[in-house]
Amino acid sequence: MFDMFKNSIVLFFKGKLFQDMGHVIRQTAIGMIIAAAIVIIMAKSGIALWIAITVASLVSGAIQPYLFKDLKYA
Repeated sequence: MFDMFKNSIVLFFKGKLFQDMGHVIRQTAIGMIIAAAIVIIMAKSGIALWIAITVASLVSGAIQPYLFKDLKYA
């Protein structure tokens, strides 16, 4: 199990883990932008920051399977 984890990390840093690294970066950026927008909107509306961060984390974590459903590994 540790060898599989180590191999994945090595491939990731070599840039050979995913077939289309641009797609991975784009989908990651979309998730980060959504999370940041939720935090900013909720914080500006007067909701406590810890609640805004918790909600944004839950929402962005929930959309990750949708964002990465077409991810292809090399």
